[in-house]
Amino acid sequence: MRYWRGLCVVLLALAVPLAVAQPYPVKPVQLIVGGPAGGGLDQLSRAFEQALRESKSIEQPLVIVNMGAGAGNQAKIFVNQHKGDPYYLYLDTNRVYLNKLLGTIALGHDAVTPVGRLIAEYMVWAVRADSPIKSAREILDRLKVDPASVVFGLSSLPSNDQINVVAPAIAAGVDAKKMRMVAFNAAGGVNTQLLGGHVPVISTTLSEIIALVRSGQVRLLAVSAPERLSGEMAAVPHWRGIGIDVAVVHWRGLFAPPGMPPEALKYWEDTLARFVKTEAWKKALEKYGWSDAYLNSAAFKKEMDKEAVLFAKILTDLGMVKSAPQ
Repeated sequence: MRYWRGLCVVLLALAVPLAVAQPYPVKPVQLIVGGPAGGGLDQLSRAFEQALRESKSIEQPLVIVNMGAGAGNQAKIFVNQHKGDPYYLYLDTNRVYLNKLLGTIALGHDAVTPVGRLIAEYMVWAVRADSPIKSAREILDRLKVDPASVVFGLSSLPSNDQINVVAPAIAAGVDAKKMRMVAFNAAGGVNTQLLGGHVPVISTTLSEIIALVRSGQVRLLAVSAPERLSGEMAAVPHWRGIGIDVAVVHWRGLFAPPGMPPEALKYWEDTLARFVKTEAWKKALEKYGWSDAYLNSAAFKKEMDKEAVLFAKILTDLGMVKSAPQ
């Protein structure tokens, strides 16, 4: 009896380190995308997954699942409900804190685990190539006389699409509370509305409209970069270049459920730190006009904390901060 008792103790002792040392990941990881198919987040998710495969950066497949309802809220709620499960990742923008400020959800950016910021890009105002509108300044001058005179198309509300309309307008002296903005379903939807003549101007990300610019169907009136861009976008005015002291940086980042196991978080931090240096990822950045903006988990959280405070002030001044329904 003593022998069997001792053997059981030894086996139990051996079982503990075996459980702790279990490799990760041992099965496919689901990437929950906070936007519908065809939008900017979907575009990034597929480029990210492809580059991970091509660079052999991960051992298990990344399965993309689109959850675009509620301007990303559906995705965040779903991920938040899988506390501690390392087999879910979540891709979103600053809506991760913005939506709570605007009262569309009670969950803020502290309801998920930041894994890493991936890319940053800039917002643009775009019109059809044959539009009579010649400049962003022309639109702003019209809005100062009548803030409801121009309807803007956006991919979603709330979003940086919206901030890229409101912030320049305020800086130009427009009563932003009276402006008219209409949200459509993802970038494909807002682009279609613009080409169909249903809205005169849209605010969107550069990567989501760049193909239409290159094909000559669309003109860009302004870009939200802090300084003039180079290369094929060098002729596009930036806000500060036309006397509007505004810059809007649109980042996209990777998150995980709350309570992400430390070993799983370290796996993704180490993986991403290597991955962002690969040729496969650099080619994706160049193709879509994205900028490498990688930050690890701690640095990413620190930046979001600062941004949330800044946006809370801006939106409070606009009277847009609301409490989410419980």
